[in-house]
Amino acid sequence: MNINSPSIAQPRRIGVLINPLSGRVRRQLVRLCRLIYRLPRAHFAQVRTPAEIETAIASWALMENDLLVVVGGDGTLQAALTSLLQTPGATVPKVFIVPAGTTNMSANAIGLRGSPLKAIKALTRWLTRDDHTALERPTAVLQVSDSHNRRAQCGLFFGAGSIVTGVRYFHERVRPTGLKGLAGPLTAFVRMLLALFSRTASHLLPTVNAPITVNGATREAPWLLVLATTLDKLLLGSTPFWGTEHQPMRLTAIAQAPARLCRALPAVLRGRPSAAMRRDPGYLSHNAQNASIDHLREYLLDGEIFPVTGTLEIKTSLPVRFITL
Repeated sequence: MNINSPSIAQPRRIGVLINPLSGRVRRQLVRLCRLIYRLPRAHFAQVRTPAEIETAIASWALMENDLLVVVGGDGTLQAALTSLLQTPGATVPKVFIVPAGTTNMSANAIGLRGSPLKAIKALTRWLTRDDHTALERPTAVLQVSDSHNRRAQCGLFFGAGSIVTGVRYFHERVRPTGLKGLAGPLTAFVRMLLALFSRTASHLLPTVNAPITVNGATREAPWLLVLATTLDKLLLGSTPFWGTEHQPMRLTAIAQAPARLCRALPAVLRGRPSAAMRRDPGYLSHNAQNASIDHLREYLLDGEIFPVTGTLEIKTSLPVRFITL
């Protein structure tokens, strides 16, 4: 991820997507909307579904020097990126994320932290005072499609294998308890770690027998975990990738038995595997422009689960210009 240091010009027009169902929006919707509706030169839309997001973005017809503001979580951002990048060669505006979901991993990795109210206030100051505090973070986006469904889903974090089970566990068992912020995802994460130490918990750690082709080589195994991202860091600042190629996508797959993975897990999460792990065919990590995976039934993209009906293709887009303040 490259950061351009010069400050940037203010947008001519602004489109603001507000997801009232996002965790932190739902808890303070009135206060957020009161601030959002004061933004100058802006069009607004409350959106709940990908179809509503696509309709709003299409109606605004934002140009490359305009700004799209996404007020929501990772799933809202995923749907917005899919709409922006659906047509090859289409004009893509700059994007500013107000981190208002449950985890906000994408926003945090790009450098947008803090409360949604503070983010909107900072955006307002920039738009009304021209204080030259905005910077661009050009970041490539993952475009995921399969051979039977060519409509690509776009996002910043891809997962397959046990991570899909972990996300389902979070939505079905943890989220209804009302845990806020990172407490919910952390609970699900700890539950998955405990499963690594239990030989009777294989249903929590399913594998996928999938050939993965990356950088011209194919490797097949019962993969426990497959990850791909264009972000520098994931949840809790983990960096579970160690490829050396100069490419925008980081892809890591792990096929080790849970008992062995327990010993290797700290090194994996830091992206610092031992020499033995680097030689072990059960660990795969490369940087790439594109990759393909066969025999998957489903995958995760920015917290949303999608079915697969053919060979899965993952490629990277041209960088989207994310704005930080």
